[in-house]
Amino acid sequence: MQAMLVCAGFGTRLAPLTDFLPKPAVPVANRPLAWFAFDHLYRSGLRDFVVNTHHLPAELRDALSPLVPNDARLRFVHEPEILGTGGGIRNAWRATADEPLLTMNGKLLFAPELQRALDLHRDSDAIATMLLKPMPAGDTFSAVEIDSEGQVRRMLGEPTNVQGELRRMMYTGVQILSPRAFRDLPENGCVIRHSYRNWLARGECVMGAVDDASFRDAGISPRHYWEANQSLLQAQEPWPGIHPDQHQNVVAPDVHVPSSTAVHQCAIGAGANIAPNLRLKRCIIWPSATVSEDLTDTIVLPNGTQVAVSEP
Repeated sequence: MQAMLVCAGFGTRLAPLTDFLPKPAVPVANRPLAWFAFDHLYRSGLRDFVVNTHHLPAELRDALSPLVPNDARLRFVHEPEILGTGGGIRNAWRATADEPLLTMNGKLLFAPELQRALDLHRDSDAIATMLLKPMPAGDTFSAVEIDSEGQVRRMLGEPTNVQGELRRMMYTGVQILSPRAFRDLPENGCVIRHSYRNWLARGECVMGAVDDASFRDAGISPRHYWEANQSLLQAQEPWPGIHPDQHQNVVAPDVHVPSSTAVHQCAIGAGANIAPNLRLKRCIIWPSATVSEDLTDTIVLPNGTQVAVSEP
């Protein structure tokens, strides 16, 4: 089975961070953000990957490629113009007669139980299976509504004539598509509006696999990005391969932190220059950045820009 990391976007919500790197390549605990999706899919047994790109494609390739194990294959498909969630999948998918495609957004810290979703997809002969989470209280996400058997019956409020009690769920951005779904993907457009809604209208089986794993979208804003880093540094959401030190820091091996500088709950990237006699707390210091003053709750970029993280 092929896996796709959905990574093509403009990156506007993470500006000014995305002046330097595309969103899927911004460093989270000193790993590119999209590595977390790749890592979970790889540990789940997938080996054939495709990534779509748009903004700063070379930077994403340079960030991800060195982290790919020898037994995995990673190819990149560039979109000079954004094709949308449906068009991007169609453009990148090499559809075969018997292989489904699993797609996952490259901005997520999310480790769902994929085998259970794959079993559900196969056993129900669904055209598509969406990984869902219970709708957070007070949230305004567009609901995906499922019946007691887990079959998706309504989304974006349509169709309106569905009978029976339905559960309102949140779509995580992870999906499994059967090969026959390929012909229904738009060349340019949204997979929900142009494909899923048509599948429901014509009576196709679309399943919803509900997963309770911790879910974090690190690409909503600089604050969300900072929170994703902190969740790993403080072991609120541990991740295999991420090992903060006793002060809850992740520091690149080539970085020298003077003994007179106190660092707590910080990620410090390769080539960063840290001055002596400082106090740094809950900071994300990018590769090649220089820090020469006390900082708290701050993202430091390579050109010296400091992004202070305010309370939401």
